[in-house]
Amino acid sequence: MTEPLDRRLGPGLAKSRASLLLHGLGRVRTCDSGWRELFDRADVVSEGAVREEPGAEVWYGTTSALLPVEASQTAPFEPAALAERDLHARLRAVRLARREALSRAPSPLGTIRCELRFSTHPGGLRVDAEVEAALIEAPARRGAGRPR
Repeated sequence: MTEPLDRRLGPGLAKSRASLLLHGLGRVRTCDSGWRELFDRADVVSEGAVREEPGAEVWYGTTSALLPVEASQTAPFEPAALAERDLHARLRAVRLARREALSRAPSPLGTIRCELRFSTHPGGLRVDAEVEAALIEAPARRGAGRPR
């Protein structure tokens, strides 16, 4: 007698999570795909406003994200200390803050300056990004605020 087809093929597919830490040759590295997954699942809050400065209008904004990092994912390291020194985490944080600033600013932004802070939070890893960028085109010149 033959077995049913599904039993002969072995176990079904299972979702796997990308590992955050990679160990090897006496070194510890982090994996970009692990950070990508965490930033994709992050709870993000942003705010910002335009201020008149001498010679330009400047966008100032803040983006805060809570990444669902479990202690086992970064053990024996503290999540904030690991993220603070990791290029993948820092780059993903800057990209998130830039994307949030561009979506909220009233006009295109010039070069963006970003200051990052990482801290451990009971819900995971907290990332705070302060953003500053000059507006390329002033909203008044674009016609913002005028009746259509």
